[in-house]
Amino acid sequence: MKKQVVPDTLIKVGRQGARYQQKTYQANERIHGTTQEALEEYEEVIVDRSAAEIIDQINRRVKSPYYSLYCGIASLIFLFIFYPLSIILAIASLIVYRADVARKTTPLFYEFSDEYSEKKFHESIMSFSNLAMTKTSWRLKSKVAVSDWKRNAGSNASLIRHRSKIGKQNPNLIKTNVDVWGVDAGSIKLYLLPDRFFVFQDGVYSAIPYSEIQASLQDMEYVEQDSLPSDATVIGKTWKYVRRDGGPDRRFNNNRQLPIVQYGVVVFSTQNFIAYLIVSSLGIASSFTQSFSRITASSSTPTEPLPTPAKQFQTALPEVNLPPEHLEPLKKAASEGSELSTSQIAQLLGVSSSFITKNPVSFDYEGFRFVRSGRSGRQISWKVEYLGTGV
Repeated sequence: MKKQVVPDTLIKVGRQGARYQQKTYQANERIHGTTQEALEEYEEVIVDRSAAEIIDQINRRVKSPYYSLYCGIASLIFLFIFYPLSIILAIASLIVYRADVARKTTPLFYEFSDEYSEKKFHESIMSFSNLAMTKTSWRLKSKVAVSDWKRNAGSNASLIRHRSKIGKQNPNLIKTNVDVWGVDAGSIKLYLLPDRFFVFQDGVYSAIPYSEIQASLQDMEYVEQDSLPSDATVIGKTWKYVRRDGGPDRRFNNNRQLPIVQYGVVVFSTQNFIAYLIVSSLGIASSFTQSFSRITASSSTPTEPLPTPAKQFQTALPEVNLPPEHLEPLKKAASEGSELSTSQIAQLLGVSSSFITKNPVSFDYEGFRFVRSGRSGRQISWKVEYLGTGV
């Protein structure tokens, strides 16, 4: 059998983008003596590749089987039949496993064509190292509405979150010559590489150009029932079992007071991908989204203006075509100077409450301006101003 030579991948990153090259080897046949014995030599050839071809190669290797698994199963079977053979098979399993890892691993070697590209990559690493200074982070997996808020510390939604780790990472079955920073959140992992933003999910890799990814910020009020991170901002207190007036429900003996904290939610999004990272420090999350957005904006066309910090918070609501009669209650509230709760506004505009609460000060929509004025019970209250346009 011919020995399989894994090609080395060279990625040249420059101001104009990334260029992908691979070393492949073509065999030259040579006849020796009268025995017609075929010997082979390999000549190194440089071939241009695309990013999609490189990712496809990585995933083919990642999904290829571990042959050491079969040796391990055989070793367990012979453990009860013939012990000495089981020991031999166990050693063989270790040797085959190392060969499996080498066969499945893709080497990626990066080379910077100019100082600009190298500086931009180091700035990206710095932004993630600053984000890693937060005490605790989680990946938001799902959000479920709850109806019995009295037994859920006054909350109308429950989150399922997974503890994550921000910092230097070792990408699964990828070997590279640069430091890799990112987020390890269990079933999904995010890796920062010089050419693209790598995502490992469901056992395969995908790579997102930096010009296509956006990092935005949301703030979240959360009733913390686990240990309280030292950098979290406490904005209030509630009870695990709460009455309508906010006091403790004394029917429960194990009722305890819980802190209400304000976390930052960093949202990584493209047209086909979105991931939510909850960060215990809202200030660190805000600083990260601003710096990372400037870096990704510089990866697109040079004429694009960089986003200002104010726009990072002022996220636009999705466009919804509503008939005028749906907005009459808003006109009435504006004319009377009355205030509306988040849920009331969400119902009138046809959007979710989260799209509204991520605006910390105010936002304009459908010809109205909504300004935070305080709290009404468990919800944020908003003053409504009619601008006279867009309706």
